[in-house]
Amino acid sequence: MSSNAALAIRLATEADAPAIWEILRGEIEVMRLAGRDQWQRGYPNPETIAADIAKRQGWVLLREGAVVGYCALITTGDAQYDHIWNGAWLTRSTSRDCRYAVVHRIGVDASLTGQGLATAFLRLLLGEAKRMGCESMRIDTNHDNAQMLHILPKIGFTRCGMVMVKDGERHAFEMLL
Repeated sequence: MSSNAALAIRLATEADAPAIWEILRGEIEVMRLAGRDQWQRGYPNPETIAADIAKRQGWVLLREGAVVGYCALITTGDAQYDHIWNGAWLTRSTSRDCRYAVVHRIGVDASLTGQGLATAFLRLLLGEAKRMGCESMRIDTNHDNAQMLHILPKIGFTRCGMVMVKDGERHAFEMLL
């Protein structure tokens, strides 16, 4: 897509935190206006972003140098993913022997919706996870997040079952790298 020709990702810095929070606030509002309950109970928040940055797991999507997306790319496992039902992960890795990357808290600038940025961001993250030596990437999403439920299979993720996260059940996806 020509509008996404100048995209890049990098680790987030403390200086990025205000832009990141604006992106996530926009996503929270989009979800609220759509009647979805995901991200409506004080999560994510500025403290979540600060913790991601401090752990060096916060990543930003840049378009022509401007921060237009954010996510946490975690390579240390996710204990919430150790139990999956109505299916199985593609890989046998657990949070104790983690060989997978996890994407959480992904969002793009709400004013840029429909430009393929979330898809491009995920593709760039897949490449980064592969460079880090991960064998797969896992992600979960709410039952009513139509955008992610569409994007994930489109770019090669397989729906593997259901997982329980802090605020409820989520559809779980994985992609081999």
